[in-house]
Amino acid sequence: MSHSEQDDVSASLIEELDGLCSLPSGGSIFRIDDQFRRVNWKSYEPEIIAIGPYHHHKENLKMMEQYKIRYLRSLIERERKDISTFVASFRTLEPEIRACYAERLSQNEDQLIKMMVVDGCFIIELLRKFSDPSLREEDDRVFRMNWMLTSLQRDLLLFENQLPFFVLCKLYDLIQGENRHVKLVDDAMLFFNNILPGKGNRQFVNGDLKNNYTHLLGLVHDEWLPSFNRASLHGHSENMEERVKWEFIGRATELREAGIKIQKVEGKLFDIDFENKTLKIPPLTIEDRTESILRNLIAYEQYDEYYPHFNFVCDYVKFLDCLIHSPKDVEILRQSGIIVNWKSNDEGVSTIFNHICESVVGPSKRDFCYIRTFNRINKHCSQRCNRWMASLRRYYMSNPWAIIIALCAAITLLIRFFIILTYFK
Repeated sequence: MSHSEQDDVSASLIEELDGLCSLPSGGSIFRIDDQFRRVNWKSYEPEIIAIGPYHHHKENLKMMEQYKIRYLRSLIERERKDISTFVASFRTLEPEIRACYAERLSQNEDQLIKMMVVDGCFIIELLRKFSDPSLREEDDRVFRMNWMLTSLQRDLLLFENQLPFFVLCKLYDLIQGENRHVKLVDDAMLFFNNILPGKGNRQFVNGDLKNNYTHLLGLVHDEWLPSFNRASLHGHSENMEERVKWEFIGRATELREAGIKIQKVEGKLFDIDFENKTLKIPPLTIEDRTESILRNLIAYEQYDEYYPHFNFVCDYVKFLDCLIHSPKDVEILRQSGIIVNWKSNDEGVSTIFNHICESVVGPSKRDFCYIRTFNRINKHCSQRCNRWMASLRRYYMSNPWAIIIALCAAITLLIRFFIILTYFK
């Protein structure tokens, strides 16, 4: 290679280095990477509304822009607010807002502020109208058309479709009065209640909530908790070896073959236990939005580098992934009342949980939520008599001819026994 060619390569690299922009640091609102999207990209895409900058340009979401403006008008007219107050309040917050997005934004200052005001007021107005029907206008199609409301519940919990939570708190206080945004948490959890696939625990944080949550998805994650916490998990384990040397459990059909009863219990979704040969699992409702909600909550746990590794949604989904390998496993859980299937057939549910953990990092070897439960189940299944019974059930129960042959053999043995007994008498 000639010196001139080397100089051309150097010049090209220098030009690229000089033009390289620094990435935003400390962002909490990310785009989903392709490794997650390729499994089921539709789970991360909004159906009817764009919130924030990432999906704002999409033509199929333009319809809801007029509803945002209608909601803004109804809010400022009813509350007698000056919209310029909202805009002025966000001028000083614009750099902080921009820093919340992990991707460099194309919107200038005015465009970003307008987006925060319009989208933020729409969310607050929607939540307030949901919790207080007296605020709704008679011609409000959002509440007259059920499909719009169900799609909005889903879209507002997408990982990419978020506003910084302090933006919502600021607007709520400007509308309702200083430090009134505590009610925002209650309004949000009421709004999203029927989209969540089971019951969870609230943490009931008091005081200023601006810095407690990153966005609405983060709020739902942090207010939809197991009854146990991360510290109690470590307290359950007898020693460190138990926390490291554990294995995944078998599927539902295998557990049942090993003599384990799978039983529905009323309680918080994540509170699974095993005792007295019984695996106790709270009910899980599967509907059209469930996979999207679970995938986006998993994404929140996977991307949140500051979260203290209490990935209870990831761990719960991995637990179900262990139990469900085929439609037959889903059938067992459905007949036990554990899976309430509003979506499709057993095969459809099986497909969801066979693929939902793809590209997901974890579970952690030391911090997996169900180490104690898995160890107890595996201890039961490893006992010799339970292994024998599992083998017998697997062979005979799955083959009707094997049962007939076994019965014939047993009858033959009994006949021979009585013949011999009669002979000696």
